Amino acid sequence: MTIGSKTESNKEGDSKYSDYYKSNSLKVYPSEFVVRAFLGSYPKHKLDKEQIVGKSILDLGFGDGRNMQLFHNLGMDVYGIEITQEICDVVSSRLEADGVNVETRVGRNAQIPYESESFDYVLASSSCYYMDPGKKYGDNVQEIARVLKPGGVFIHSVPMPTTFIMKNSIDRGEGHMEITEDPYGVRVGYILKKFDDEDEIRESLDPYFYDIRIGSCRDDFWGDSVHLWLVVCTKK
Repeated sequence: MTIGSKTESNKEGDSKYSDYYKSNSLKVYPSEFVVRAFLGSYPKHKLDKEQIVGKSILDLGFGDGRNMQLFHNLGMDVYGIEITQEICDVVSSRLEADGVNVETRVGRNAQIPYESESFDYVLASSSCYYMDPGKKYGDNVQEIARVLKPGGVFIHSVPMPTTFIMKNSIDRGEGHMEITEDPYGVRVGYILKKFDDEDEIRESLDPYFYDIRIGSCRDDFWGDSVHLWLVVCTKK
């Protein structure tokens, strides 16, 4: 089976994303999920803050760069990829003005422009489940595992079927959903992978990762029901 989009190209959507992130304010703030993942202490998940200092992290699909300042403040070496050079340039300039130096490159979930075993951490905050034409979610996971060092940590969020962006989406097979409605006007036509339960998440990660710890959040932000699985795992 081949997973594609209705246009077989994401160029139009990529351009919309560039416009979206250019229009954001100059000051942005970390996602709650990321703050909790890196600074929180929970029964099934806690990072040793002293072990983070000096480690490298790839922010996969960094968007407006809202999490990069946090990583910089934690003493990490910060890298990121996004889908257009325009996004990379805008975010790098914003961060540089605040004294934060990051390396950004153009890339995709299944095509990360870094050598194998480059990073101690990979963060994918609402990003690793975006599919390019002809790819499956397993291709994304394999590529993420490739750029992580052995023992490296993959921290990410993936959608439940009840999250708002999945409303009236079209199942293209194996949980790969074509988006038909987006209140933000960006993702229509994109293919996103949803996960119905924890077992499905574990199965997708098992070839490359162990110590898979799964949490969840179910929020209603004034009409947007954001339902996500929160996942931390370690590369084999």
